[in-house]
Amino acid sequence: MSLRRFTAEGGRRVLSAPRALGRTPLDERDVEQGSLLLTLAAEGRAEVRLPVVIARGERVRLDVALPPAGDVPEGFVHVPPGRFLYGMGEEGQLRGMLKAQPLHAAETGAYLIARHEVTFADWMEYLRALPPDERARRTPAAHKDWHVLELAQPAGGAFELLLKPTVEAYRAREGELLRYPGRARRAAQDWRRFPVSAISFDDATAYAAWLDRTGRVPGARLCTEAEWERAARGADDRVFPGGDRLEPDDANHDATYGRDPLGFGPDEVGAHPASASPFGVHDMAGNVFEWTVSADGAREPVLRGGSWYENALTSVSSNREASEPTLRDALVGARICATPRPHSD
Repeated sequence: MSLRRFTAEGGRRVLSAPRALGRTPLDERDVEQGSLLLTLAAEGRAEVRLPVVIARGERVRLDVALPPAGDVPEGFVHVPPGRFLYGMGEEGQLRGMLKAQPLHAAETGAYLIARHEVTFADWMEYLRALPPDERARRTPAAHKDWHVLELAQPAGGAFELLLKPTVEAYRAREGELLRYPGRARRAAQDWRRFPVSAISFDDATAYAAWLDRTGRVPGARLCTEAEWERAARGADDRVFPGGDRLEPDDANHDATYGRDPLGFGPDEVGAHPASASPFGVHDMAGNVFEWTVSADGAREPVLRGGSWYENALTSVSSNREASEPTLRDALVGARICATPRPHSD
Protein backbone atom coordinates (compact mmCIF):
# COMPACT_ATOMS: atom_id res chain seq x y z
CA MET A 1 0.00 0.00 0.00
CA SER A 2 1.31 3.45 -0.88
CA LEU A 3 0.20 7.04 -0.35
CA ARG A 4 0.73 10.04 -2.63
CA ARG A 5 -0.44 13.63 -2.27
CA PHE A 6 -1.87 15.92 -4.95
CA THR A 7 -0.60 19.51 -4.93
CA ALA A 8 -1.55 22.35 -7.26
CA GLU A 9 1.37 23.48 -9.44
CA GLY A 10 0.90 25.75 -12.42
CA GLY A 11 -2.67 24.69 -13.03
CA ARG A 12 -1.97 20.96 -12.71
CA ARG A 13 -2.61 18.61 -9.79
CA VAL A 14 0.80 16.98 -9.34
CA LEU A 15 1.42 13.78 -7.38
CA SER A 16 4.17 13.54 -4.80
CA ALA A 17 6.54 10.59 -4.68
CA PRO A 18 4.83 7.48 -3.25
CA ARG A 19 5.26 6.70 0.43
CA ALA A 20 5.03 3.03 1.33
CA LEU A 21 2.62 2.36 4.17
CA GLY A 22 3.01 -1.38 4.55
CA ARG A 23 0.19 -3.46 5.95
CA THR A 24 -0.44 -1.64 9.22
CA PRO A 25 -3.61 0.42 9.82
CA LEU A 26 -3.39 4.14 9.14
CA ASP A 27 -3.96 6.73 11.83
CA GLU A 28 -3.84 10.50 12.02
CA ARG A 29 -0.04 10.45 12.29
CA ASP A 30 0.21 8.81 8.86
CA VAL A 31 -2.14 11.01 6.86
CA GLU A 32 -2.49 14.77 6.80
CA GLN A 33 -5.45 16.64 5.35
CA GLY A 34 -5.73 17.22 1.62
CA SER A 35 -6.25 15.40 -1.67
CA LEU A 36 -4.58 12.00 -1.54
CA LEU A 37 -4.17 8.90 -3.67
CA LEU A 38 -3.96 5.49 -2.04
CA THR A 39 -2.76 2.59 -4.17
CA LEU A 40 -3.46 -0.88 -2.85
CA ALA A 41 -2.11 -4.14 -4.24
CA ALA A 42 -1.77 -7.77 -3.19
CA GLU A 43 -0.70 -10.98 -4.87
CA GLY A 44 -3.46 -12.38 -7.06
CA ARG A 45 -5.55 -9.22 -6.68
CA ALA A 46 -6.25 -6.33 -9.02
CA GLU A 47 -4.44 -3.13 -8.10
CA VAL A 48 -6.88 -0.50 -6.86
CA ARG A 49 -6.46 3.26 -6.75
CA LEU A 50 -8.51 5.27 -4.29
CA PRO A 51 -8.41 9.08 -4.46
CA VAL A 52 -9.73 10.61 -1.24
CA VAL A 53 -10.04 14.10 0.25
CA ILE A 54 -9.59 14.46 3.99
CA ALA A 55 -10.60 17.70 5.68
CA ARG A 56 -8.83 19.29 8.64
CA GLY A 57 -9.48 17.27 11.80
CA GLU A 58 -11.54 14.66 9.93
CA ARG A 59 -11.29 10.94 10.66
CA VAL A 60 -12.12 8.72 7.70
CA ARG A 61 -12.66 4.96 7.72
CA LEU A 62 -11.88 3.25 4.41
CA ASP A 63 -12.87 -0.36 3.78
CA VAL A 64 -11.48 -1.36 0.39
CA ALA A 65 -11.86 -4.88 -0.98
CA LEU A 66 -9.34 -5.84 -3.66
CA PRO A 67 -11.07 -7.97 -6.31
CA PRO A 68 -9.35 -11.09 -7.67
CA ALA A 69 -7.29 -10.10 -10.69
CA GLY A 70 -9.38 -12.38 -12.93
CA ASP A 71 -12.55 -10.45 -12.05
CA VAL A 72 -11.34 -7.26 -13.72
CA PRO A 73 -11.45 -7.57 -17.54
CA GLU A 74 -8.42 -6.51 -19.52
CA GLY A 75 -8.47 -2.78 -20.19
CA PHE A 76 -10.67 -1.95 -17.19
CA VAL A 77 -10.00 -0.50 -13.75
CA HIS A 78 -11.87 -1.26 -10.56
CA VAL A 79 -13.26 1.79 -8.78
CA PRO A 80 -14.08 0.98 -5.15
CA PRO A 81 -17.02 2.51 -3.27
CA GLY A 82 -16.26 6.04 -2.18
CA ARG A 83 -17.06 9.70 -2.06
CA PHE A 84 -16.03 12.55 -4.35
CA LEU A 85 -16.88 16.13 -5.20
CA TYR A 86 -19.51 16.32 -7.93
CA GLY A 87 -20.46 19.37 -10.00
CA MET A 88 -18.99 22.86 -10.31
CA GLY A 89 -18.14 25.45 -7.69
CA GLU A 90 -18.56 28.38 -10.09
CA GLU A 91 -21.81 30.24 -9.60
CA GLY A 92 -23.96 31.99 -12.17
CA GLN A 93 -23.68 32.08 -15.93
CA LEU A 94 -20.80 29.62 -16.48
CA ARG A 95 -22.31 26.82 -14.42
CA GLY A 96 -25.65 27.40 -16.10
CA MET A 97 -24.08 27.33 -19.56
CA LEU A 98 -22.40 23.99 -18.80
CA LYS A 99 -25.57 22.67 -17.11
CA ALA A 100 -23.40 21.48 -14.23
CA GLN A 101 -24.79 20.81 -10.79
CA PRO A 102 -23.58 22.89 -7.82
CA LEU A 103 -20.46 21.40 -6.26
CA HIS A 104 -21.39 18.91 -3.57
CA ALA A 105 -20.21 15.68 -1.97
CA ALA A 106 -21.51 12.51 -3.61
CA GLU A 107 -20.83 8.78 -3.48
CA THR A 108 -20.83 5.81 -5.81
CA GLY A 109 -20.71 2.11 -5.19
CA ALA A 110 -18.05 -0.11 -6.74
CA TYR A 111 -17.90 -0.31 -10.53
CA LEU A 112 -15.56 -1.04 -13.41
CA ILE A 113 -14.67 1.48 -16.11
CA ALA A 114 -12.70 1.09 -19.33
CA ARG A 115 -9.36 2.88 -19.49
CA HIS A 116 -10.13 3.92 -23.07
CA GLU A 117 -13.10 4.88 -25.18
CA VAL A 118 -14.60 2.17 -27.38
CA THR A 119 -12.51 2.08 -30.57
CA PHE A 120 -13.37 1.40 -34.18
CA ALA A 121 -11.53 -1.92 -33.84
CA ASP A 122 -13.84 -2.84 -30.94
CA TRP A 123 -16.90 -1.77 -32.92
CA MET A 124 -15.91 -3.67 -36.07
CA GLU A 125 -15.58 -6.86 -34.01
CA TYR A 126 -19.12 -6.21 -32.78
CA LEU A 127 -20.46 -5.55 -36.28
CA ARG A 128 -18.94 -8.75 -37.65
CA ALA A 129 -20.80 -10.73 -34.97
CA LEU A 130 -24.22 -9.28 -35.91
CA PRO A 131 -26.77 -10.53 -38.45
CA PRO A 132 -26.74 -8.44 -41.67
CA ASP A 133 -29.85 -6.39 -40.89
CA GLU A 134 -28.68 -5.37 -37.43
CA ARG A 135 -25.14 -4.81 -38.71
CA ALA A 136 -26.51 -2.26 -41.17
CA ARG A 137 -28.46 -0.50 -38.37
CA ARG A 138 -25.45 -0.34 -36.03
CA THR A 139 -22.83 0.76 -38.57
CA PRO A 140 -21.55 4.28 -37.69
CA ALA A 141 -22.68 7.07 -39.99
CA ALA A 142 -23.21 10.81 -39.58
CA HIS A 143 -23.56 13.49 -42.23
CA LYS A 144 -23.44 17.18 -41.43
CA ASP A 145 -22.21 20.02 -43.59
CA TRP A 146 -19.05 20.40 -41.48
CA HIS A 147 -18.51 16.84 -40.09
CA VAL A 148 -19.00 13.62 -42.05
CA LEU A 149 -18.16 10.11 -40.91
CA GLU A 150 -19.09 6.83 -42.52
CA LEU A 151 -17.86 3.30 -41.89
CA ALA A 152 -18.43 0.93 -44.82
CA GLN A 153 -17.71 -2.72 -45.59
CA PRO A 154 -17.66 -3.10 -49.38
CA ALA A 155 -18.76 -6.58 -50.48
CA GLY A 156 -18.46 -7.82 -46.92
CA GLY A 157 -14.67 -7.52 -46.95
CA ALA A 158 -12.39 -5.08 -45.13
CA PHE A 159 -13.96 -2.06 -43.49
CA GLU A 160 -13.20 1.41 -44.80
CA LEU A 161 -13.49 4.73 -42.98
CA LEU A 162 -14.58 7.98 -44.61
CA LEU A 163 -13.87 10.97 -42.37
CA LYS A 164 -14.45 14.59 -43.23
CA PRO A 165 -13.66 16.63 -40.10
CA THR A 166 -14.00 20.02 -41.81
CA VAL A 167 -13.17 20.88 -45.44
CA GLU A 168 -11.31 17.79 -46.67
CA ALA A 169 -12.35 14.14 -46.69
CA TYR A 170 -9.99 11.28 -45.86
CA ARG A 171 -10.39 7.58 -46.66
CA ALA A 172 -8.50 4.62 -45.25
CA ARG A 173 -9.10 0.87 -45.32
CA GLU A 174 -8.28 -1.56 -42.54
CA GLY A 175 -4.50 -1.81 -42.31
CA GLU A 176 -3.96 1.67 -43.77
CA LEU A 177 -3.05 4.76 -41.77
CA LEU A 178 -5.19 7.87 -41.90
CA ARG A 179 -3.13 11.02 -42.55
CA TYR A 180 -3.91 14.60 -41.53
CA PRO A 181 -2.14 17.04 -43.90
CA GLY A 182 -2.33 19.99 -41.50
CA ARG A 183 -0.50 18.38 -38.57
CA ALA A 184 3.15 18.54 -37.55
CA ARG A 185 2.67 15.73 -35.00
CA ARG A 186 0.41 12.67 -34.90
CA ALA A 187 -0.12 13.24 -38.61
CA ALA A 188 -0.40 9.51 -39.49
CA GLN A 189 -2.44 7.29 -37.20
CA ASP A 190 -4.11 3.89 -37.09
CA TRP A 191 -7.77 4.86 -37.40
CA ARG A 192 -8.84 1.53 -35.94
CA ARG A 193 -7.60 2.92 -32.60
CA PHE A 194 -9.66 6.09 -32.96
CA PRO A 195 -12.63 6.25 -30.61
CA VAL A 196 -15.68 5.01 -32.48
CA SER A 197 -18.14 7.81 -33.17
CA ALA A 198 -21.34 8.50 -35.09
CA ILE A 199 -23.09 5.93 -32.90
CA SER A 200 -26.32 6.64 -31.07
CA PHE A 201 -27.13 6.11 -27.39
CA ASP A 202 -29.26 3.16 -28.49
CA ASP A 203 -26.29 1.73 -30.46
CA ALA A 204 -23.98 2.11 -27.47
CA THR A 205 -26.52 0.48 -25.14
CA ALA A 206 -26.87 -2.46 -27.54
CA TYR A 207 -23.09 -2.81 -27.73
CA ALA A 208 -22.78 -2.93 -23.94
CA ALA A 209 -25.53 -5.56 -23.78
CA TRP A 210 -23.62 -7.64 -26.36
CA LEU A 211 -20.42 -7.43 -24.27
CA ASP A 212 -22.35 -8.67 -21.26
CA ARG A 213 -24.28 -11.37 -23.13
CA THR A 214 -21.20 -12.85 -24.77
CA GLY A 215 -19.15 -12.82 -21.57
CA ARG A 216 -16.55 -10.44 -22.98
CA VAL A 217 -17.31 -7.96 -20.19
CA PRO A 218 -19.76 -9.41 -17.65
CA GLY A 219 -22.10 -6.74 -16.33
CA ALA A 220 -21.19 -4.28 -19.13
CA ARG A 221 -23.36 -1.17 -19.44
CA LEU A 222 -23.04 2.55 -20.05
CA CYS A 223 -21.63 4.62 -17.19
CA THR A 224 -23.88 6.76 -15.06
CA GLU A 225 -23.00 10.46 -14.94
CA ALA A 226 -21.80 10.13 -11.36
CA GLU A 227 -19.56 7.18 -12.21
CA TRP A 228 -18.16 9.00 -15.22
CA GLU A 229 -17.41 12.20 -13.30
CA ARG A 230 -15.82 10.39 -10.37
CA ALA A 231 -13.56 8.44 -12.74
CA ALA A 232 -12.63 11.70 -14.50
CA ARG A 233 -11.74 13.85 -11.50
CA GLY A 234 -10.99 11.50 -8.61
CA ALA A 235 -12.17 12.93 -5.29
CA ASP A 236 -11.23 16.61 -5.31
CA ASP A 237 -12.55 19.76 -6.99
CA ARG A 238 -10.21 19.80 -10.02
CA VAL A 239 -11.72 21.20 -13.20
CA PHE A 240 -10.19 18.73 -15.69
CA PRO A 241 -8.85 15.20 -15.18
CA GLY A 242 -5.26 16.49 -14.89
CA GLY A 243 -5.88 19.69 -12.96
CA ASP A 244 -7.42 23.12 -13.29
CA ARG A 245 -6.42 24.08 -16.82
CA LEU A 246 -6.14 22.27 -20.16
CA GLU A 247 -3.10 23.04 -22.29
CA PRO A 248 -3.37 22.56 -26.07
CA ASP A 249 -1.63 19.18 -26.10
CA ASP A 250 -3.05 17.85 -22.83
CA ALA A 251 -6.03 16.48 -24.73
CA ASN A 252 -7.46 16.52 -28.25
CA HIS A 253 -9.59 19.67 -28.43
CA ASP A 254 -9.88 22.57 -30.84
CA ALA A 255 -6.53 24.20 -29.99
CA THR A 256 -4.47 21.00 -30.03
CA TYR A 257 -3.49 21.33 -33.69
CA GLY A 258 -3.73 25.10 -33.95
CA ARG A 259 -7.34 25.14 -35.17
CA ASP A 260 -6.03 24.33 -38.64
CA PRO A 261 -8.96 23.03 -40.74
CA LEU A 262 -6.68 20.23 -41.99
CA GLY A 263 -5.58 19.33 -38.48
CA PHE A 264 -8.94 18.63 -36.86
CA GLY A 265 -9.93 15.03 -36.20
CA PRO A 266 -9.82 12.25 -33.62
CA ASP A 267 -6.60 10.81 -32.17
CA GLU A 268 -5.79 7.24 -31.20
CA VAL A 269 -7.02 6.53 -27.68
CA GLY A 270 -4.41 7.18 -25.01
CA ALA A 271 -2.45 9.66 -27.16
CA HIS A 272 -2.62 12.40 -24.48
CA PRO A 273 -1.36 10.99 -21.16
CA ALA A 274 -1.13 14.46 -19.57
CA SER A 275 -4.89 14.37 -18.99
CA ALA A 276 -5.06 10.86 -17.50
CA SER A 277 -7.40 10.87 -14.51
CA PRO A 278 -6.43 9.99 -10.92
CA PHE A 279 -7.82 6.50 -11.62
CA GLY A 280 -5.60 6.11 -14.69
CA VAL A 281 -8.47 6.53 -17.17
CA HIS A 282 -7.64 8.28 -20.46
CA ASP A 283 -9.34 10.74 -22.83
CA MET A 284 -12.05 11.90 -20.45
CA ALA A 285 -11.27 15.37 -21.81
CA GLY A 286 -11.52 15.88 -25.57
CA ASN A 287 -11.34 13.34 -28.41
CA VAL A 288 -15.06 12.48 -28.48
CA PHE A 289 -18.05 13.12 -26.25
CA GLU A 290 -19.16 9.98 -24.43
CA TRP A 291 -22.68 8.71 -23.89
CA THR A 292 -23.65 8.36 -20.21
CA VAL A 293 -26.88 7.76 -18.31
CA SER A 294 -28.39 10.71 -16.42
CA ALA A 295 -27.89 10.94 -12.67
CA ASP A 296 -31.45 12.03 -11.88
CA GLY A 297 -33.02 8.57 -12.04
CA ALA A 298 -34.66 9.13 -15.42
CA ARG A 299 -31.93 7.14 -17.21
CA GLU A 300 -31.84 9.65 -20.04
CA PRO A 301 -28.81 10.11 -22.32
CA VAL A 302 -26.25 12.76 -21.37
CA LEU A 303 -23.02 13.62 -23.20
CA ARG A 304 -19.79 14.07 -21.25
CA GLY A 305 -16.15 14.92 -21.92
CA GLY A 306 -15.77 17.35 -24.85
CA SER A 307 -14.44 16.61 -28.33
CA TRP A 308 -11.70 17.24 -30.89
CA TYR A 309 -13.67 20.12 -32.45
CA GLU A 310 -14.88 21.92 -29.32
CA ASN A 311 -12.98 24.34 -27.08
CA ALA A 312 -11.47 23.40 -23.72
CA LEU A 313 -14.51 24.64 -21.80
CA THR A 314 -16.61 21.76 -23.10
CA SER A 315 -14.00 19.34 -21.65
CA VAL A 316 -14.60 20.51 -18.08
CA SER A 317 -15.32 17.32 -16.11
CA SER A 318 -18.61 18.67 -14.76
CA ASN A 319 -19.91 19.78 -18.18
CA ARG A 320 -23.04 17.90 -19.22
CA GLU A 321 -25.23 18.03 -22.30
CA ALA A 322 -28.58 16.27 -22.34
CA SER A 323 -29.36 14.67 -25.68
CA GLU A 324 -31.79 12.31 -27.37
CA PRO A 325 -31.09 8.60 -27.88
CA THR A 326 -31.07 8.51 -31.69
CA LEU A 327 -28.48 11.28 -32.20
CA ARG A 328 -25.52 10.28 -34.37
CA ASP A 329 -22.64 12.71 -34.60
CA ALA A 330 -18.98 12.40 -35.64
CA LEU A 331 -18.08 13.99 -32.29
CA VAL A 332 -19.93 11.45 -30.11
CA GLY A 333 -18.74 8.01 -29.00
CA ALA A 334 -18.87 5.84 -25.89
CA ARG A 335 -17.00 4.34 -22.95
CA ILE A 336 -18.08 1.21 -21.12
CA CYS A 337 -18.65 0.68 -17.40
CA ALA A 338 -19.63 -2.60 -15.76
CA THR A 339 -21.20 -3.81 -12.55
CA PRO A 340 -18.66 -5.99 -10.73
CA ARG A 341 -19.61 -9.62 -10.43
CA PRO A 342 -19.48 -11.25 -6.99
CA HIS A 343 -15.93 -12.15 -6.00
CA SER A 344 -15.00 -15.61 -7.20
CA ASP A 345 -13.29 -16.55 -3.93
